[in-house]
Amino acid sequence: MFSWRLLARWSAPWRLSIKVLLVTPLALALGLTACVAPTLDVAPPPKPLVYVALGASDAVGIGATDPSHESWVAVLAGDMPPGTRLVNLGISGSLLRDALAQQLPVALDAAPDIVTVWLAVNDFNARVPLDQYTAQLDTLLDALTTQTTAHVLVANLPNLMAVPLYDQIPRDLLSAELTRWNAAIAGSVERHGATLVDLYELGPELARRPDLVGADGFHPSTEGHRRLAEVMWATIQANRLLP
Repeated sequence: MFSWRLLARWSAPWRLSIKVLLVTPLALALGLTACVAPTLDVAPPPKPLVYVALGASDAVGIGATDPSHESWVAVLAGDMPPGTRLVNLGISGSLLRDALAQQLPVALDAAPDIVTVWLAVNDFNARVPLDQYTAQLDTLLDALTTQTTAHVLVANLPNLMAVPLYDQIPRDLLSAELTRWNAAIAGSVERHGATLVDLYELGPELARRPDLVGADGFHPSTEGHRRLAEVMWATIQANRLLP
């Protein structure tokens, strides 16, 4: 005799199998979709430019009305791309030998992209022997150019005959010493593949514009700091040192 109850028991596994067959392709499709889903490559933000300044009182901003914002170093940093990180290592009164011990290690650790070096006037005033100064400059530039990937700019001596502090020095003697020192600086810069910033060319302008020198007759005024930054920036642009 036919039993509906038996048919129900017999057909139940098939109903389950049909459900499995219906679900499995969907699950596989979903799984396959998950496997081939595209991933988005998000580029990391660009590394900010790192500008390191080695120097003395001029880098600190002595002579400017607002040294922290009006030093030539601060003004120059403001000309650089947005987000530039400034590491100003200038120390008033620093000689080159002092900078080798105090400023250079920090400069190397900063992994700079661009470096400015203006460490000449204090050594000139202190009558450091020129061969000794040149050897120290070679050491500094060798470290900066071999242990970093930075573009290195080196400023020489301005024409101090236009600076009031040097009025009492015989003109011929001062001119000859400036020539010797700047030739030595230029030689060291060339040996190490750095870039020379020629401040000596500002001599005629210094003579015409006493407002570029501060009240002490030695340090740059606020306008003097701004002019120095302009010369530095013009050198950077002329040599295409920034992207």
